[in-house]
Amino acid sequence: MANIAEIFGALLVISGVFFGLMEVRHYRDQRQESASMEIMRAFQSVDFTRALRLIMSYEHECLKCRERAIPEELQDAAMLISTTLEAVGLMVFQRIVPFRLVQRLMGGTIQASWRVLSQHTELTRENLSRPAVHEWFQWLAERLHEYPEYRDEIGAYAKYGEWKPETGPKEMLGK
Repeated sequence: MANIAEIFGALLVISGVFFGLMEVRHYRDQRQESASMEIMRAFQSVDFTRALRLIMSYEHECLKCRERAIPEELQDAAMLISTTLEAVGLMVFQRIVPFRLVQRLMGGTIQASWRVLSQHTELTRENLSRPAVHEWFQWLAERLHEYPEYRDEIGAYAKYGEWKPETGPKEMLGK
C-alpha cells in the first residue's frame, strides 16, 4: 500500500510539473499574441498614420537634416514614429513579438522610416550627446535589412492564392 501511495505521489508531482510547464507556455503565447495586437493597433492609429504620411511626404527635407533641423511641424511626427518603432524593436529583441510578424506587418515601412529619419536621429544623438537615442528603432531596421530571406518578394495575394479555410465539424467552426 505504501509503495502504491509513493508511486501515486510521484505521478501527481510529475503531472503537476507538466501542467505547470504547459501553463507557462500558454502564458508566453498569450503575452506574445497580446503584444502583437498592441503593435497592430499602434501601426493602425490615426496619429501614427498621419505622422508616417507627413514624414514620407517631406522625405527630402528629412534626408537633409544633417545640414539643418527638420521643420518644426515634422518634429512631432518624427518623435511619434521613432518612439513607436523603438518600442517595437525592443519587443522583437526580447522575443515578445516575433520578428517575422513585424516584418510581414510593417517591414518595408520600418525600413523606409529609418532611411528617412536616420539623419535626424544622428543629429539628435549628437545634440544630446546620447548615442542610444532611438537605438532599438535603428537595430530593428538593420535586422530587417540583414535578413532578406524574411522579405516577401511576392505579395500574399499571389504567394498564398491557393489558401483554403479550415475544414472540420461545423460545431468547431462556429457554423
